[in-house]
Amino acid sequence: MRILFYLLFGLVGLLIQTAVFPRILPFYLKPDLILVLIVYIGISEKYSSGGLFSYGFGLLLDVFAGSSLGMYGVVFLLIFFGVRSTICYFNSENPFLLLFLVFCATLFQASLLVLLGAFAEAGALWQIVLHHLPGQLLMNVFAAVLLMLFVTWLQKRFFRLVVPGLQRLDERYDD
Repeated sequence: MRILFYLLFGLVGLLIQTAVFPRILPFYLKPDLILVLIVYIGISEKYSSGGLFSYGFGLLLDVFAGSSLGMYGVVFLLIFFGVRSTICYFNSENPFLLLFLVFCATLFQASLLVLLGAFAEAGALWQIVLHHLPGQLLMNVFAAVLLMLFVTWLQKRFFRLVVPGLQRLDERYDD
């Protein structure tokens, strides 16, 4: 069930992020749904399975919207390992942890893209990334808030639905 949830959310998020958002939102105001999923996987999965999901979703994003093949795979894998290695220092049942980690992961993603973009000779990628970083931060955190509210609504509507890692959201986000 976990694997199906991750695959479903990842593929739908990838479709929305690469096909729908570019048509309705400006370039710099698109939330990175795959990044939110990678942070969520980092909170709730083990190193082996979460690493495979992170690298796989990064490669899929590279295939559909990346400039250098493999760059997002490495970036998402490093973000997953960063989240997974620091999660032991936080209260993992705090609902705002996802928002904080999405904020930090967005900053980490920007720095990794600038660093790896220099190695991949991606030109002025660093200017684009740094120029649109404040809007990207806001949109990613907003997407994480919407995700938590949507999962809460789903769990209230379908009582038997258990989303991996988010079993307690229904009692913390009451309307």
